Amino acid sequence: MKGKVIIVSRTKHLVILVFRLLFLVLVCAITMVMLSMQTYKTDQIPIAKNFGEKSIDIFTENGATVTYEIVGDEIVFDINQSGESFDDIMVFLTFDKANYDTSFMRSMLGDNAKEYEEYISQMENGPWLGHCNFVLKGESFFTTSKGQYTFADAALTEYVEGISSSKANTTVTTESFDVKKDEAIMVALVFGSEAGGALENGKYTLKADLKLLHPEGKQLDMNFYEKAGVFLKFAAQAVSEAGFGIFNVTNWLTFYGVLVILGWFIYLWRDIRSMAKIFCALLEGDGTTVIVKVYINGIFSEEYTTTNGGNIAFALIITLICYLIFIITTPIRMLIHIVRDIIYLIKEDYEIEGFSFLGNILGSAGIYSLIVGITGLFGAGVLIGGIATAIGIVLCIAAHFICKHREEEYG
Repeated sequence: MKGKVIIVSRTKHLVILVFRLLFLVLVCAITMVMLSMQTYKTDQIPIAKNFGEKSIDIFTENGATVTYEIVGDEIVFDINQSGESFDDIMVFLTFDKANYDTSFMRSMLGDNAKEYEEYISQMENGPWLGHCNFVLKGESFFTTSKGQYTFADAALTEYVEGISSSKANTTVTTESFDVKKDEAIMVALVFGSEAGGALENGKYTLKADLKLLHPEGKQLDMNFYEKAGVFLKFAAQAVSEAGFGIFNVTNWLTFYGVLVILGWFIYLWRDIRSMAKIFCALLEGDGTTVIVKVYINGIFSEEYTTTNGGNIAFALIITLICYLIFIITTPIRMLIHIVRDIIYLIKEDYEIEGFSFLGNILGSAGIYSLIVGITGLFGAGVLIGGIATAIGIVLCIAAHFICKHREEEYG
């Protein structure tokens, strides 16, 4: 019997270890794709493309000065202003002769490009529905600047945004505006905002591009498999060009974020059951029993016994804090569990018998189903939401009893 338990123990740890290692490979792949796709050049038109003297107009007041240089697809501004007015420096930037380059679209479609020639021709000749993507970044990796800047698009719509970190990949997207073929598109940048005043002196990097879309909002009429093929091709090209910088802090922070998010799904059912136990334990109190003996004139009269009970609000707050700690420490937990699995490939582990694969899989699937179901009930898909909710409840109940029975049998 003991030998059988050892074999089962090692088999379980081996299976779990393989799945955890495959999970880490998946996280690495997703991280690489995410980072590469964020920086990969597609069909957007960078504002710094073919940048010349006619592309920029600078207006200054109150002795403010500004210089700039082009670094790749970004413009680095070095500003010096007195702070008397937030718009002491106003910069007007021009996208000269808007045109859509269909080479990227054709490269993604490959041999299927001929099937969509009509759509490609419409995109090539315009007019288009355009919008700008922009971000103004500071010098530091984690910016501490509380300043705001103002960006105005071609429709003169103003956007007030905070300064981003020097390695920020996310951009702000403007509302759509009409663009005609060969039309010059002008945008404006102000180093400050009416509410926040002028920005501090220093260097700021502007990344902005113009995105052109079909004027009627049409998209390529592709089936699921064709879309998946284009996505995989795009992801492969992006990764092959960008790669993964092992000493890049941004990459490791993204890897950590992806690991936490995906790890939440892996540990979901186990963590929820742990939180339920923590909540119930806190709700019952800390088990402190207070005995009060009453003496009158030195003679024993009576005795009171009280037990310290828990507070619902307090128990809920502590449980949520514990759950948050569980989530953000997912990478550490994953590493510890991998080391543990390796150790128990050699050494027997009797406690592993109390872990139910089936129960945890059913429980996690039940939670996912509940999330989909509840979302559907509050949305348009009431019927699907109701079915998903019912399935989720059944799976969670089944998972609870399976896990509980397993733990009691081997606990």
